[in-house]
Amino acid sequence: MLRRRNPVRTGHRRRPAAGLAMLALALVVAAVLEVSLGPVTIPFMQVLPKTVAYLRGDHSTAAVVMGAIRWPRLCVAVLVGAGLAATGAVLQAVFRNAMADPGVIGVSAGGSLGAVLVITAGGASVHAWAVPGGAFAAALTAMAVVYRLGTIGGRTAVHTLLLAGVAVGSLCSALVTLVLSLTPLETMQQILFWLMGGLDGSTWMSAAWLAVSVAAGMAIYMAHADALDVMSIGEEQAEGVGVPLQRVKRVLFVTAAVVVGVCVSISGVISFVGLIVPHLVRLWLGPRHRSLVPASALGGAVLVVAADIVARMALRPVELNIGVVTSCLGAPFFLYLLRRHAVSPWRSA
Repeated sequence: MLRRRNPVRTGHRRRPAAGLAMLALALVVAAVLEVSLGPVTIPFMQVLPKTVAYLRGDHSTAAVVMGAIRWPRLCVAVLVGAGLAATGAVLQAVFRNAMADPGVIGVSAGGSLGAVLVITAGGASVHAWAVPGGAFAAALTAMAVVYRLGTIGGRTAVHTLLLAGVAVGSLCSALVTLVLSLTPLETMQQILFWLMGGLDGSTWMSAAWLAVSVAAGMAIYMAHADALDVMSIGEEQAEGVGVPLQRVKRVLFVTAAVVVGVCVSISGVISFVGLIVPHLVRLWLGPRHRSLVPASALGGAVLVVAADIVARMALRPVELNIGVVTSCLGAPFFLYLLRRHAVSPWRSA
């Protein structure tokens, strides 16, 4: 059993409740802009009436745009952002490295390889869920390989797991490049569009699939919040206070892989969300995971929704890929982290 008192230092931080409220308010504002703006501008006061009209069978342009396109897209953006950012917060604790993100376990690259193979084989024209299904299956396969390589003698060492994730991710990325070099131009464009991440194909079905996966993942993360607090200090300390370390790492790693695999299968690869948001939230609200995980989820949702607004509106009528926007934000921040943590990668905690 864990001690009730949490040994993680907090220092002077904003109260978690206030921070969560501010992030929730920011998400509401971003959501209003997301459903109002676009090629078909719908005034805010018409959002609810048009949504209700769609539910009642109205098939006018504004009603269909609102009910069949923008609301599903908003839901997918919120859930993908929440899933990636919350998973990033968990993985940073497991690996004890503030520069860890969902990409380090090889799941994103594995999902990309699966999607690329399905698209190349023509599966996208066979069934709408062929590409997401292939991406998810490949993501879980990559996770299984990484976990097997990182487990030696029944114990999972985080450093070995990290190296295995990097190796498997690099191999999958190399195979994606190989496939791209052998595919026709038309297919290559379709693949690149998917690899750069996007929400244009969002549906209520994909939103429901995400909702179940992300909600289950969040429940598991929160159930292990106290263990994550101690694990972020060190494995010896965690075992010393009674954390069943190997079981917890196995549960969290599998959960992270499933959540990220579902996100990647629906939206493609959206980079840096799981790196930027948890790091900023930790600096803002402190390292306790009982507040860090939900705050990261809200922050990730805000970031992805805001990035989607920029992607749709910046170069109208051309729509950018959302991964391009998040990469433009994330790459400079990653360089900042490299400089900040040149000596110790966990100074922020």
